Amino acid sequence: MNFLETLAAEWYTLQEYFVRTNLKFGQRPEGGFKGEMDVAAFNPKTGELVHIETSMDADSWQEREKRLLRKFEDADEYQGELFKFPIQRTQRIALVGFSASGRKGLLGSRIELKSVPQFVHEISRELRKRHPLKAAIPETLPLLRAMQFVMHWGSGSDLRSPQSGPGQHRSRAI
Repeated sequence: MNFLETLAAEWYTLQEYFVRTNLKFGQRPEGGFKGEMDVAAFNPKTGELVHIETSMDADSWQEREKRLLRKFEDADEYQGELFKFPIQRTQRIALVGFSASGRKGLLGSRIELKSVPQFVHEISRELRKRHPLKAAIPETLPLLRAMQFVMHWGSGSDLRSPQSGPGQHRSRAI
C-alpha cells in the first residue's frame, strides 16, 4: 500500500467508514485478477461507497486519465460481486500527485479529481479542530496522528511548546 492509499484509508477510517484497501476483483482462470480498488470506504449510516484510486506516476495526463478511467470502469463492473450489501451512492475519487492543478474537478463526468495538496488541505482543515491532548487521533492511524501533532506543535508562526501551558513544567534533558 502506498502513502496516498494509506492516507486515504486512515482519513475515511477516522470518519467512521469501513475501509478496505487493495481489494482485488475479477479472478482470472489462468491466475491473477482483472483489477483492484486502491481504497474502498463504506459509510453504513448513509449507504455511500467511496472508491479512491491513487496515482503519483510521471505518465502524461492522457495516459493517466485513460488508466484511471479503466480502473474505475472495471471496479464498477464487479461492484455487485465485491459488496453484498446495498449501496445507495458511489463516489469516485482520483487522487493524483500535483498535476491536477488547473484541471477541472472531474475526470470524465463521474469521477472527482483531487490533487495531493487539495486532499492534505481538506484533512488539515479538520485536524486543526482537534487538540492532540483532548481529541487525539487514535494510534492506529499513525499518518493522521503525526499530522495532528505537527499541526498543533510544529507549524509555522503558531509554534507552541507543549510545556508552555498553565500547570506545565519544563523538563530538562540530562
